[in-house]
Amino acid sequence: MKKERVLSISAGIALGVSGLVASVQAAPMLYVSSAGESAAQAAETNFLAKLKSGYLTEDFESYTAGTTSQSNAIATSVGTFTQDVAGSGGDCDSLGFTCNGGVAILDDGSSPFGGRFATPSGSDNANWLDSMDSEEMTFSLTPGFNALGFYITDPNDVGGRMTVGSTTFTFEDIFGSALGNGNVFYITLFDSEGLGDVTFYANASDDGYGIDNVTVGEVPEPGSLALLGLGLAGIGVMRRRKA
Repeated sequence: MKKERVLSISAGIALGVSGLVASVQAAPMLYVSSAGESAAQAAETNFLAKLKSGYLTEDFESYTAGTTSQSNAIATSVGTFTQDVAGSGGDCDSLGFTCNGGVAILDDGSSPFGGRFATPSGSDNANWLDSMDSEEMTFSLTPGFNALGFYITDPNDVGGRMTVGSTTFTFEDIFGSALGNGNVFYITLFDSEGLGDVTFYANASDDGYGIDNVTVGEVPEPGSLALLGLGLAGIGVMRRRKA
């Protein structure tokens, strides 16, 4: 199934972003900011402003970064990150880490990788959740939320895909062509029926990414109002729910 980048109103609801529109039946929906920290921060600010009170944000600062944090599953305030399939043959087997040891909380001093870093930048934000080059990693959200936002650093060096329930978004859908090291984006996911597990797949056994400032929340307005409220600067990618 091809993604839909609808550039004109067609029995749909305008998202208010660069002419992009989508019908209210589309779920889940994914938005990605333009590349760069400024664009990513603006997208996060917009996203948070649209959520009901009571949303949760995990910045990983309460964890001790380094080898002692590495685990097959790391439980956080927003959900659990689990290594489903380990990578191999890369920097994940260095500096005391092991590729099959799970995901980890890293900082600049402990990271064996280039191009991944804490976001947004600031003296009070040093840690991030790293995939440790997992070929497959699942984020199981805390139940009861229909919207998710997070920073991702160094994605799509060699491609991959993301599944949300039964829906798949390829990294080409999201980011376009393969990227060099050090890019940062802010991604938002929304499903009016509630978000299930989000699973990340890498196309290579030695490629990964960092994730930071993960927010789960609820968009208060149903249907078209929810879609209008989630308009972010960037690209909208829509998948129709399978029958």
